[in-house]
Amino acid sequence: MRRAISAALAALLIAGCATRPPAETPPPLTARPDVAPNFDVPDATARMVYLARQEWQLFGKPVATRGADGSIALAFEGAATHEVQPSMLSRVLMYWYAVTRQPIVGTQGELRPWSAAFVAWLARGAGYTRDGFPDTVLHWDYIEAALAGRGAFSARDPAFHAPRIGDLVCAPRGTTLTFATLRRGPYHCDLVVGVGEGTVEVIGGNVGDVVALSVLPLGSWVVVLTVNAP
Repeated sequence: MRRAISAALAALLIAGCATRPPAETPPPLTARPDVAPNFDVPDATARMVYLARQEWQLFGKPVATRGADGSIALAFEGAATHEVQPSMLSRVLMYWYAVTRQPIVGTQGELRPWSAAFVAWLARGAGYTRDGFPDTVLHWDYIEAALAGRGAFSARDPAFHAPRIGDLVCAPRGTTLTFATLRRGPYHCDLVVGVGEGTVEVIGGNVGDVVALSVLPLGSWVVVLTVNAP
């Protein structure tokens, strides 16, 4: 009898461990479902863009020009800033620790790359849940989720999808890949905040050690992450 009870309890425990936790839902916006705001509320895509432009302004509105050798030159509209200035480091620490418990300072005392944390912070601040966009300091984690059809974004081949405002455009670091050969590794992703004739304006974190705006020609990336239709 005792053996039967023990076996039943073990089965229940195993089943409980295998049960997937309930999906995370965004917090309610209004006090009651029948109450509507008496003001316009931007959607999550627009909020990501607003937040990115806000952070760009706080960093002095730097515009990045990228050289063929990978170098980055910055031109500031406001006062020049840097990631380790106390006021700016406060922002970087906020991005990082909003999405991870890993230490931001590496084994040589250096600040670890925080561009993916910036993107994840934008998503979280815009209202995407962790089911919609993962907490991570690695760009690949949310690229992989989009490729697998998980979350609020889907991966698109740039040969067939022109980026739109609110999309993320991603390129590998230190290697040449195509959409068909995407694999785990280092990437950089930026948020599209403007679309021009043959170019896009993007804002990204840790670009020249700041939050910077860049104007990129079409074809500068290997995958576009676009928001799924509601």
